[in-house]
Amino acid sequence: MFKFAQCVDYLKKHLYLIGIDSAPLWLIKELTEKGSLKGFQKILNYGSLIEMDTTMPPMTGAAWPTIYTGKNPSVHGVPDFFEMKSDYTPDLAFYNAEKTPPFWKELCNKGLNSLVITPAMDTNVPSYKNLDFISGFPLKAKPNSEFIELLMKKENFTGEPDIEKDMKAGKMTEKEAVTHFVKSIVSRSKIAKEAMEKKKYNFVYVCFTETDRLQHFVLNMKDYSEYLLPIYKAIDNFIQLCIERAEKENGVVMLVSDHGAQPIKEKLLINSWLVKNNFATLNDSILKSISMSSTQNEKAPLSYSIREKAMKTGLRKVYDKLPHSAKKVVHKSVGKVLSSASSGEYTRLHLFDYNMDKTVAFAGISNINVATIFINDNRFKNGIVKSNEINKIKLSLSKSFAQITDKNGKKIIKGIYDATKYYTTKPSFIAPDLFVEAMPGYSIDIFNFSKTTNFMNPEPPKRGDHTRMAIFGVYAPKEKTKLSSIKITGIANLILKYFSQ
Repeated sequence: MFKFAQCVDYLKKHLYLIGIDSAPLWLIKELTEKGSLKGFQKILNYGSLIEMDTTMPPMTGAAWPTIYTGKNPSVHGVPDFFEMKSDYTPDLAFYNAEKTPPFWKELCNKGLNSLVITPAMDTNVPSYKNLDFISGFPLKAKPNSEFIELLMKKENFTGEPDIEKDMKAGKMTEKEAVTHFVKSIVSRSKIAKEAMEKKKYNFVYVCFTETDRLQHFVLNMKDYSEYLLPIYKAIDNFIQLCIERAEKENGVVMLVSDHGAQPIKEKLLINSWLVKNNFATLNDSILKSISMSSTQNEKAPLSYSIREKAMKTGLRKVYDKLPHSAKKVVHKSVGKVLSSASSGEYTRLHLFDYNMDKTVAFAGISNINVATIFINDNRFKNGIVKSNEINKIKLSLSKSFAQITDKNGKKIIKGIYDATKYYTTKPSFIAPDLFVEAMPGYSIDIFNFSKTTNFMNPEPPKRGDHTRMAIFGVYAPKEKTKLSSIKITGIANLILKYFSQ
């Protein structure tokens, strides 16, 4: 496919990897034309930057560990940010770097010095030799050495800003968020720069997730580029630094994203659709509440407000950290005691609102442009689908999904895929049975329900959403690099191969 610059001693080789969460090729090209993004421009002009199909679903939780390990999610164990349990209660899914090590562990074992800063989804602090490390999103950043800790204190860096809840609540504007995100990017860039000036590294990896978190809020706004350009400029400055060092060392610079991004014009309420097409059934209590709310012109019941606050705000973090046994109790109690509907057009539903004794299939976990559909079989506590019925139900669902149209009669489902064929080995988690991918411009919502429609306009945190098209790029000084294609599972091996030549 291509060759990197040769080096007699692999211990003298240098590679700089920049991870940019949710960076799509179309946006990079557009912002590069509008702004002075010299680093991106150099890679586009003298290197190679291509689209790369990512994991299914195209989520941070699944994709970054796949990049780090070269393994399918069924092997590294992270299907998404959450995994489904047999009692229909989702649990947080964390990447276990001890169980399925990232490729930089092998580099360290070979005696290569590595600097790894905020690798998304790698939240543990390793004790590998030859490694300086800051743990990544979504948990608080932690250093693995006193040297790195001092650099973090110098830049007052404690982790990427956790500000989405304030943005959702209207306590922080998108413009204010840009300032926080840029500061975070600059701080990590300075930490990396000073570390590289004081120590010699063969491999440097810095990951930025601020791009994804802002794009969710701004991508369908007319002036989205005004918000995003400062973010990408801050990252571009670091890319330029890495390019300058690579040119002096005859090293290599790589760019990678975990998935792509797109503006969203409308959302498909997939569980709402499943209910109306008799694949899923709601509990009688929630049905009664929905029926009453549609006939009364009043504020939402207090019980509905309480449960939404519990499931969507800071209390959710407490809930997520509970042991599963306690979480089951909370889940069941909230469903019984706070079984209420909104007084408006849309009611936000949770899996405890469904009558699983009468539900054949439901959508859960992924809330992006690719939905994960679970068939309610014997993997679940109240599973009603027999094993010999699964394929028939898959076929029925697939045919029905393919016919979904918008208000103008346009079909909006791009593809339906058998999820069980995607996983390379039998996963440790309950895997979805189908992936349903929406057409460009659409996202798939697993929460909201409406009696009158299966669509809704995107709320502020969903103005932009994911796509399957990630990016991968290479810049090798003195060598014209031409990438034709690459698999997300091949990146780890490509980097290891570079250092073994």
